[in-house]
Amino acid sequence: MKIIGFFIISVIIISCSRSGVPDPGGGGPHVITTTDSTDPVIDIFSPMANQVIQSGDTIKIRGRITDNGLYRGFIRITNDATNAVVREQLYEIHGFTFYNFSLDHKTFVTAVSDYTVTVQFEDHGLNVGTRSVQVKVNP
Repeated sequence: MKIIGFFIISVIIISCSRSGVPDPGGGGPHVITTTDSTDPVIDIFSPMANQVIQSGDTIKIRGRITDNGLYRGFIRITNDATNAVVREQLYEIHGFTFYNFSLDHKTFVTAVSDYTVTVQFEDHGLNVGTRSVQVKVNP
């Protein structure tokens, strides 16, 4: 049992300790890779920009992030009129070179509402990629 525990801890440390400097934010085992200067690339496959959705339907957010070593990110749906966060999903995906994301949000509105779907991810070099699309939700 001790061997399995040692193996799991070793994998976690190795996956998040590429050459670099410790995270100044004190966020745990995250190690900054100072040689990484490439932003993560984000593709949003759905929803389409300016897509119109009916209240009661589901916003299906699908896409892919690619990078040489992802760290963390989020998908956020924001109401454009109020800046209120309608839905948010956080991710911590150390070391992945690509990640297919998927998030569903069932809508309920009583008036026409414009939403922005934002996907943002950071890599171990502290490089950030962001992509957004706007959608309209009709009552």
